[in-house]
Order: sequence, then C-alpha cells, then structure tokens
Amino acid sequence: MLTAGAAAGLLLLLSACGTPGGDYDDLMAERNFVGAKNDAFSICHGHGCRLTSDVSLTELEWDPVADIFAEPAASADIERARIAMATAILEEAVGRKTGTHKDQGGTFNAMSGNHQFDCVDETSNTSVYLTLMAKAGYLKWHKIKGWAGRGLLIDGSWPHQSAVVVELKTGQAYAVDTWFEDNGRPAHVVPLEEWRAGWSPPGFVDSIL
Repeated sequence: MLTAGAAAGLLLLLSACGTPGGDYDDLMAERNFVGAKNDAFSICHGHGCRLTSDVSLTELEWDPVADIFAEPAASADIERARIAMATAILEEAVGRKTGTHKDQGGTFNAMSGNHQFDCVDETSNTSVYLTLMAKAGYLKWHKIKGWAGRGLLIDGSWPHQSAVVVELKTGQAYAVDTWFEDNGRPAHVVPLEEWRAGWSPPGFVDSIL
C-alpha cells in the first residue's frame, strides 16, 4: 500500500514523464545544459531532474567513445549501434563520478535514492551525451531532434519519454532510450512510431508493487 506522500510523489513523477515531447534547444535551455562539452557538462538525477551534478571527462575517459567512432560509419544502422554503445560508455564514466552507477533500469524498481534516474533524467542526460557526440563530429547520419513522450494514465499505459534522433537521409525518427536498462548498458534505439506504440524490451518489468 502506497502512503499518501509516496502517492503524491508518484503522481509528480508520472506527470513529468507524461509530457508530450519538445524541442532539443528548449530542453537544453530549460535544464541550463547549453554549452555542454566533454570537460564541462551537467547531468540530471534523483527523479524529475530534481538534482544536477557537474561533470568533467578527461581525454582518457573520452577515448573509448572516440574509438567507437574512429572510422566513419558506413550506414545509418551502424551509426545508431554506435550511438547506443557510446551512450553506455558515457553513462558508466559519469556514474563513477556522480554515484549514479547504482541506477537501476525503470522507475518503480528502485524509486529511492539520489543516484536513481527516471525517464526525465534519462532523457535529459541522453540529450547531453548526444550533444557531446555531435560536437565531436561523430554524427554523420543523424541529427538530434529533441525528445518525445508517450502514454497517458487514462489509456492504461504509463507515461514515458525519451531522447530522439532523426536520420538525415530518410527523415525517420528514432527514440534513444536508456531508461529500461541499468547504468552503463547500451541504449535502445527504436523507430519512434514503434516506441510510441508502447515498445519495451522483451521481459522488461517495472512493477509499482
């Protein structure tokens, strides 16, 4: 049984995750993340971007990301796979500095703790990591679109959101979703229409009970 306080907190989390989506520049400005670069950026944590931590990566810490993109991607598919892996590397490196390496996939599986991410935190942080990749010149096949939302409690589905990239040649949008997995695991890069329809990884459970 949820307490009144827990229920109120849960509603706040869900209302934040349930927003319909928005523009990349607006998101970065709202979070005060404009100007993010490898040696000076911030991330969200603690649910709903309640907390932020400033982070700086050394060249040694950035090198594994650079290695992934060392050769130009031969296709958009390959670049999306690299985005997924690079996001994992950045999450892990940042997690060691901020304590967010303890983050568990989902929201309800581990709701307590300042180290935990909800979908708002994950969307904001993934947008920062995509920004770092773009500024390094690694994104040749995609641009950062912003973020998308899905789900309404009235239709029986949980509110959720994700960062989004768009393939330049086709205009196809993809969710870049890190919320389903524990810290340091590759992002799921999924066609946005499929993601909006309620996509989740096979076997994923995020129980409120």
